[in-house]
Amino acid sequence: MSTSIPKTMKALVQEDKKKASVKEIAVPALEPNDVLVKVQYTAQQNPTDWKHAAFLSPPGAILGCDFSGTVVALGTNLAVPLKVGDKVAGSVHGGLYPDKGSNAEYLRAESDLVFKVPEGLKLDEAATYGIGWGTACQTLVHSQGQQFPPAKVAGSPWLLIYGASSSVGLFAVELAKAMGYKVVAVCSPHSYDLVKSYGADELVDYHDGDAASAEIKRITGGTLERGLDTISEGSSFKIAIGGFGDKGGRLNAILPPPDEAKAIRKDIEIVNTLMYTIFGKPFKFGPNEIPANPKDREFAVEWLRRTPELITKFGIRSNPVVLRGGLEHVTEGWQEMKDGKVSGKKLVYKIAE
Repeated sequence: MSTSIPKTMKALVQEDKKKASVKEIAVPALEPNDVLVKVQYTAQQNPTDWKHAAFLSPPGAILGCDFSGTVVALGTNLAVPLKVGDKVAGSVHGGLYPDKGSNAEYLRAESDLVFKVPEGLKLDEAATYGIGWGTACQTLVHSQGQQFPPAKVAGSPWLLIYGASSSVGLFAVELAKAMGYKVVAVCSPHSYDLVKSYGADELVDYHDGDAASAEIKRITGGTLERGLDTISEGSSFKIAIGGFGDKGGRLNAILPPPDEAKAIRKDIEIVNTLMYTIFGKPFKFGPNEIPANPKDREFAVEWLRRTPELITKFGIRSNPVVLRGGLEHVTEGWQEMKDGKVSGKKLVYKIAE
């Protein structure tokens, strides 16, 4: 490791249940396929960030997933030929390990699980292409058996995106349009203009409950067979499932469906997607033991390889950025998320120049 890299760094670390603070800890050592990234921006507004701190993270774990920054050191056997000085972005499995997390001055990441930031994309914007973008790719492409652009889905079918103003939702709207879908987006009216600007064809107010389902059916002519529920709580499953046509179909969700949701329609397959499977390692998620999934990791390598092209050629934009400063303020943003004060934007924290 270069002598210009310090031996210690500041990082937001889990202390005990429900408490995290900025501490001075060792700069992480690299495994053969790792690069060391000087973190310049860390992006929040993933519910998993504050939920890990509140419920899941063991003491000593570095928190945070999404990042952008500069490669400053290389492992001995990289899968992708990155160089010192490259600008990269992506996500790591924050909140689980004592030597891996984005809310830190330095992080280690596997070389084939980051993407090189293309010309014209600002680093604060690049930090938003983490969990939200990855989940959109996992659900709409990998899980639903489709292809990335330039391939198009046949017949321009309708796709439902529930929670379209969320981080996952905004990326999913853009990706779905690039794939050739017509998008019916469910969100709050105050987000209509934003979601429309990202490409949604039709908008439905989730506050309308059963009437929202009826409106989805009217818009799609009863043909809806595919959907993504980025909220997966409250009435979201009922509204989303109620919008499907008589042929049934497949609804992806970011949280496991309750039994009552599964019972609404037996002809609609509800598939839960947990983005952390992309890292190809077994892990514990609450009480559940999640096995390694090599296929999910293979797909992650592909979507990250394609990401610069999808940004530059297909116009996949970042989430709207609200820029803030300092690791010590990250937990304030988490509280705003818990209080429902963050919508249609991504909180991004500047860590270094």
